[in-house]
Amino acid sequence: MPVNPYNKYIKQYQTNNITTATPEKLMILLFDGAIQYLQKARIAIEEKNFKERSVNIESSRKIIRELMRTIDLENGNDVSKSLFRLYNRMATKLIKANVQRSVNLVDEVLEDLTNIRWGFQKAIEIENGAITLEEAMKEHAEMNKDKENAE
Repeated sequence: MPVNPYNKYIKQYQTNNITTATPEKLMILLFDGAIQYLQKARIAIEEKNFKERSVNIESSRKIIRELMRTIDLENGNDVSKSLFRLYNRMATKLIKANVQRSVNLVDEVLEDLTNIRWGFQKAIEIENGAITLEEAMKEHAEMNKDKENAE
């Protein structure tokens, strides 16, 4: 496979993107990374590529564990504790998904991560004044309606 001549520029861009990111943006980048790893793991399971499956599931699980470390359980509220438990369930499902080679378990974690990422993104947009809470709620209702219609 030929080497991309722009690899060093891509790496530099990625490094700059991370080192200059706000804490909120870093959270979104973590979610994006975990989601991308699971998408790769899903393909690897279907292709019976066991090494890629393991590497990508474990990479996603490590990111979820890192997300767990960001939660302040001592000073947090019930939402913090619930989020911690959800992350823990996702990490456990990924261990099972790896052992069982289960696309369904990967899909469950993918859906959870995607939903949480969406919520964090909307919270950031609300905080920055880009949208209102009402607009976010309306978007969420429309997404759920579209999902129900698809099923």
